[in-house]
Amino acid sequence: MKSPLDSHPYERDSRSREIELGLADGAFVFVQVEYGAIFVVPDGPHMHPKVLGNAQPAMYAGDLTIDRGRIRDLTNLSGTFRFSDSEGLLAVARALELKGFCIMSGAVRLFSHVDSSRPVVLR
Repeated sequence: MKSPLDSHPYERDSRSREIELGLADGAFVFVQVEYGAIFVVPDGPHMHPKVLGNAQPAMYAGDLTIDRGRIRDLTNLSGTFRFSDSEGLLAVARALELKGFCIMSGAVRLFSHVDSSRPVVLR
């Protein structure tokens, strides 16, 4: 578990919801909680601390894009949490598959928060 770098107790965004099949296509930020559930809100500036609100810690966080019901992009990009381990991102991918999502080839990408190098494609 990791606490957000921004410890301001933002209110939870009213659009925050657990991800499920049938969610409209689009770009989202996600936060995975300790018990494994993944919550999303539409992508936007500084949204990660508002997914759960109240400066709650996360097991993992990043962004994802849903395209025709499939995960087209799944990354660790989050300035609020800055997760950098590939195992955590792959665990998020597996959790999404258990929910019934198909993850497109090349979608799972790990970015470095240290430099601007190209992301590593995990799968």
